[in-house]
Amino acid sequence: MLNSKGTAGSINRGNDGTQQFNRTVNQFNQTAGSLSTNPASLKTKLVGLEEVIKAISDELNLHKKEVQILRSEKDTLESVLSMKTQDVKKTLTNEMSRIEEEMKRHFAHQKAENSRIQQQVTALKGEKTALQQQLLGLQRRIAELEMQVGNEEAQ
Repeated sequence: MLNSKGTAGSINRGNDGTQQFNRTVNQFNQTAGSLSTNPASLKTKLVGLEEVIKAISDELNLHKKEVQILRSEKDTLESVLSMKTQDVKKTLTNEMSRIEEEMKRHFAHQKAENSRIQQQVTALKGEKTALQQQLLGLQRRIAELEMQVGNEEAQ
């Protein structure tokens, strides 16, 4: 499970487990020491060893449970991460498709606009050529009229 900081809450349990392990080791050492120095009865010694074994067994079971919890948390986090990854991939794929379609529309619109402007340029060039021809024709006509006016005055 995740705590409020987003880290595994079982990490804090690790310190408690270490302290408990240290206590168990100390108990074992005391019991082992008493076996060699205290001439107590064999039954007392066996009871002490059984207590140490039970404490170690309990601690081992506790650690096994912690490992199971951590594995469960890992599996949960992996599945959540996998789902989020799939969601992001799907979102990005949809966004890419939408952007590609939008780009295609803009390119088609720009192509049509370019074609329309090219037609206008061609039409304007044709009009310019026609106007230039009319201008030349009018300039010739003016020159002819000036010649006629000059000839009539000379007569």
